[in-house]
Amino acid sequence: MAQHTIPPGERYKTLSSIQKIYDTALANRLERSSTIVALGGGVVGDMAGFAAATWLRGINFVQVPTSLLAMVDASIGGKTGVNHPQGKNLIGAFHQPRLVLIDPQVLNTLPAREFRAGMAEVIKYGIIWDAQLFEQLEQAPRLDQQRYLDLKLLQTILTRSCEAKAHVVSKDEKEAGLRAILNYGHTIGHAVESLTGYRLVNHGEAVAIGMVAAGQIAVELGLWTQAECDRQHALIQKTGLPTQIPAELDVEAIVATLQTDKKVEAGRVRFVLPTQIGAVKVTDQVPSETVKQVLRQLQ
Repeated sequence: MAQHTIPPGERYKTLSSIQKIYDTALANRLERSSTIVALGGGVVGDMAGFAAATWLRGINFVQVPTSLLAMVDASIGGKTGVNHPQGKNLIGAFHQPRLVLIDPQVLNTLPAREFRAGMAEVIKYGIIWDAQLFEQLEQAPRLDQQRYLDLKLLQTILTRSCEAKAHVVSKDEKEAGLRAILNYGHTIGHAVESLTGYRLVNHGEAVAIGMVAAGQIAVELGLWTQAECDRQHALIQKTGLPTQIPAELDVEAIVATLQTDKKVEAGRVRFVLPTQIGAVKVTDQVPSETVKQVLRQLQ
């Protein structure tokens, strides 16, 4: 069995890294009946999946996620791809894994920062789909490190998150409608990641910042209450995730970067905004001045 090791970090999620996977595939004569196994976090899964989707026009692949973020989000749904210097995940393909194998014990080796990154996606599911999951997270004594979670809660987090994503994807595999809600927090989050060169904040941290921003935008537009927004903010803080935009980022640069987002249609940025805990809507009716106002508040 051939192996190919990928350096850790979002900044290595590039076409040049994919080329190296192709080189390994060619050297080991991978055929259409061959299978690529992704053993690692979300970056590994995204790249291995894209390589599998494009090698010989598509071969099988299996996801074995080793991070919380990959277990609850990245390994499920069939989105694969790499980043472009001007934007995240602009190059990719839909290619479903034949199997996703999740072993919670692997999380015992996960650094605390990476665990918190995964919790951002878990909170996302609570906001967009599962109010009961959100409430269970609120009741937990601590969420900033895995060792403070009891096994039953961890099992609930994994199960309900996977069920939420699988249900949404089964209704809309290629993001023609409903699946867009899975991008909650990602519109501004991706801009923050891109503008910081994928080095300063990780994906989960960026999503947390994006959720705070989206939540406050929803308040400004009268879509949900300040009390609900405060509950989200408190839960993100409880998880130890950032709630403010890095000081060195320029608000105008963030707004400009939003135009390269995959969800832009006819030049208008589509935002996923909450209407209550457990429900969201997708809208392109968000004034840029409102976005700028909220971003300034978060600096």
